Amino acid sequence: MMNKIKQILLLLCALGIIASIPMFLARRSTIEADMPALSSEEIIANKEDYQRQVAEQEAQERARRVAKARAANYACQEDSDCIIVDKDPCGCLIGPKGVVAINASRSLEFTQSLGNVMAKACPEGAPSTEKECSPSARAVCRNKTCKIIY
Repeated sequence: MMNKIKQILLLLCALGIIASIPMFLARRSTIEADMPALSSEEIIANKEDYQRQVAEQEAQERARRVAKARAANYACQEDSDCIIVDKDPCGCLIGPKGVVAINASRSLEFTQSLGNVMAKACPEGAPSTEKECSPSARAVCRNKTCKIIY
């Protein structure tokens, strides 16, 4: 009989503990969160700032790609890699600023990078014979960059 009483007391203790668990787990007060509320103007301003940052990052990435492509246009290993091309539709008719030395293998990309140049009136007369346009001008590779020497 003593054994049964012991078992009943243990059972009652276990039931008491199980019944008291919800009391310990229940919160008597709410959790307070102090979050600032944003006005619609602030939300719009934040969205505009974000869009501006994204646009700036995209512009920087485009600029990096363009700079890399331009650097490739002028890169060389030896003199035979370089040629003199017109960077203006009028070429030497406008003087030395109308020509440039580039890597021969990049001439198509260079021409495309100039874009669709609309027809323009070129000055009349003979082409310039000074500096880059002189008969002795030639494209060479100096410090791994195409240059015109004269």
